[in-house]
Amino acid sequence: MEGLRKTWKRLPVHIRKAIVLVVGMAFVIISPFTGVLPGPGGIPIFLIGVAILATEFHWAERLRDYFLGLLHRLIARYRKDKTIGNVVIALCIAAFGTMFYVIYTRVI
Repeated sequence: MEGLRKTWKRLPVHIRKAIVLVVGMAFVIISPFTGVLPGPGGIPIFLIGVAILATEFHWAERLRDYFLGLLHRLIARYRKDKTIGNVVIALCIAAFGTMFYVIYTRVI
């Protein structure tokens, strides 16, 4: 792994940034299309794309840090008052369940 890291760092910066931009943006662009899949959908794929972009771009690093800060604040709030957190989680599960039911049975 160390050899791969050294080879990567030896590449010229403009080539490295171009590769990171293409791969990271591919993940970001694909993420909404995986949103209809069961589970978390495109959120992890979007965050992976941002993490890839953050390796070479300062704006993506700030975006990544914003999302991580938001996640830490949400976790802290959940740990502080688990009743409200459980209600929010239950409502989200009910909303997503209803959405999937409507989509897959084509009720509307």
